[in-house]
Amino acid sequence: MKKNISIALLSLLLIVVASACNEDEKTISTTKASAGTTNVNQPEVQYGLPIMVKNTDILMYPLSLNSKDQDSDKREVKSIHWNFIFYNVISGTKDFLTREKLIINSFQIGDSEKGTSNQPTLSDQFIYYDINDADTDGDKKLTSKDANKLYFSTLGGKSFIRITPNNYTLSGWTLDNKHDLILLNLIKNVSGDKKSNHLPEVEYFTYNLKTGILKAVFDQKLKHEIENLAKKVL
Repeated sequence: MKKNISIALLSLLLIVVASACNEDEKTISTTKASAGTTNVNQPEVQYGLPIMVKNTDILMYPLSLNSKDQDSDKREVKSIHWNFIFYNVISGTKDFLTREKLIINSFQIGDSEKGTSNQPTLSDQFIYYDINDADTDGDKKLTSKDANKLYFSTLGGKSFIRITPNNYTLSGWTLDNKHDLILLNLIKNVSGDKKSNHLPEVEYFTYNLKTGILKAVFDQKLKHEIENLAKKVL
């Protein structure tokens, strides 16, 4: 009888010890998982409503950020689009516009200035983006105060290309459908004293959508001739 009681007590003791070990294992496992997933600075991705790309099977989904960083309010970015997902409803493929760090201030699908009754032109085969892609003001942050650049891509988000040169800021642009051109108004970035009272000089360029060639309208030779003629007027 005593032997049976001893065996029963020993079995009960083993069950208690095993249960305690299991609880310890659960606690350790939960703690590790919690430590690995907690990040107060983890940005929150927001998915925008789909945008139909006319005359295609493509939907554009804007991606935005809602940062939980306490310093996020210092970014001063009005538009928080940083990427697009292009979804083909027929094939089911999903593609990013880019994997680079940038801010998309605005975008335009084709030539928005034309009426719906107009015949499609080469310019209607592209999407145009006003973008900040580098810290050009030296504040160590990418914001809408940095130099604006003009990019474009196909309607499916492919061949994402920057048109504006590195040392220029986009001031304005328009489409010349008759000649398949983008007319660009650019300001050359000047290093040095940022408090200069001199107004920035706008330089004019054309970008050929067929050839991919960017040209300055007023090259150095023409500028020299203009300056010499101007001296006769004074």
